[in-house]
Amino acid sequence: MTKKIQYTSAIIFALLIIIANYTVQFPINDWLTYGALLFPFTFLLTDILSEKYSKEEVLTIVKVGILLAVIPTIIIADWRIAFASIFTFFVVQQLDVKIFHFLKEKFANLWWLRNNVSTMVSSFFDTVLFFMIAFSFILPFDVIVKLIIGDYLVKLTLALLDTPIFYLIAIRVKRFAYKNIS
Repeated sequence: MTKKIQYTSAIIFALLIIIANYTVQFPINDWLTYGALLFPFTFLLTDILSEKYSKEEVLTIVKVGILLAVIPTIIIADWRIAFASIFTFFVVQQLDVKIFHFLKEKFANLWWLRNNVSTMVSSFFDTVLFFMIAFSFILPFDVIVKLIIGDYLVKLTLALLDTPIFYLIAIRVKRFAYKNIS
């Protein structure tokens, strides 16, 4: 992986985290915040990178992206949101990358499986951890549960909808590159 790809990917991660952390503070309705619409793209980015690069390289990008996002997140978001987000992102993105690579090794031809399963499992833990850490003792439990359900349903929908994007960027481009090399 080139330094340019590392830096660009880490900056994109950081920007996605920062913007999602800012927008999660604004509810769309009783079930959903604006952060739910942006955060799933971090999973798409890790999946695209994981298709081409090693687990260690992708995890390095995740860690650098987190480091770049810490101070801006603290500045623009409530401290509970900042802590919950950074902690959750660190834990869950590692889970996502590890699940993706495990499925890639076990089911090499099932690209849609690794893209969707890694994202859906990781998104579940992301959603529950984030909302429980950020809003426990602040919001009533039933409101937190509603936010978890709404947020997760959006993430599931976006995970399914991003499958063609993953295919075009990660699979199709890879196949095209291999054909042109031969």
